[in-house]
Amino acid sequence: MTEKACRECHKLTIGATCPRCKNASLSDDFSGLVVILDPGESEIAKVMKIDEKGRYALRVR
Repeated sequence: MTEKACRECHKLTIGATCPRCKNASLSDDFSGLVVILDPGESEIAKVMKIDEKGRYALRVR
């Protein structure tokens, strides 16, 4: 299986729904990857409005 990105929160997953927001709108057309380890201290997480650690796509089409 290939990873897909949630169109709402950009979280990467291999499942049929997003584990973070439970959205079923996933896309396999995404670019960029960011791994958030400490969302409270990460400037990127603040800009992307991410509040839990994990793997996220930078851009989802």
